[in-house]
Amino acid sequence: MRIFKHPVSTRRLLQLGLVVTGAVAGAVFGVVLTRLGKLATGAPPATIANYVWNAAVFGALAAVVSPLVTWSELRRASLWRTVTEPLVTAVAGGCVAVVLGVPVLILVLPPLGLGLGFANLRRRYPETFEAGRLAPIPDMSRVTES
Repeated sequence: MRIFKHPVSTRRLLQLGLVVTGAVAGAVFGVVLTRLGKLATGAPPATIANYVWNAAVFGALAAVVSPLVTWSELRRASLWRTVTEPLVTAVAGGCVAVVLGVPVLILVLPPLGLGLGFANLRRRYPETFEAGRLAPIPDMSRVTES
């Protein structure tokens, strides 16, 4: 009887790591987006409660989305890239909205940047097979009974 099942335990550790790093990246994004949103709209500075709320909400969302996207679409990409590159492109989208000075773009450009980050990773690390596709059935007509 094996006490530790290595493939299963390794996969669970990777999933836990993706949940934790996704939550941290989402929290960082929530804090940065709060600051950028206040700058873009010209609103008064955010309170600590604003930062904590946005960090919690974005952290929880990213903790769920990060493992799902990584295991379903980005299996070939490095795990650190699946967290950092979409985060960087989403923050860059928010910065562009602030630089352009159009407050509505703070709602559009960060999610667009996040999607572009995921799409770029998908393009750079393609799957070698198509999911849901079965291997071709070999031609059994030549097989003779002996």
